[in-house]
Amino acid sequence: MNEQDEMPINVLEEKLAELRKRIMTLEWDKSHNQLNSSMEAKYLQIKIEFEALQKKVDGLKAEAKEKETAAAPAA
Repeated sequence: MNEQDEMPINVLEEKLAELRKRIMTLEWDKSHNQLNSSMEAKYLQIKIEFEALQKKVDGLKAEAKEKETAAAPAA
């Protein structure tokens, strides 16, 4: 189990926001031919990390919603 497995959703969402900002900056650099070759690998690594973390957050949110729905009394 890694440290991200134990983080609350809001902390994971903050990390996602940070990664999103970095990706946007690197994508701007790439679109303006200012992304050097050493940063290309870092850019891909950040995108992979972002996508994995996004899937985790989406899964945790779905799980929380299921628990909330199951706990709600039937009308």
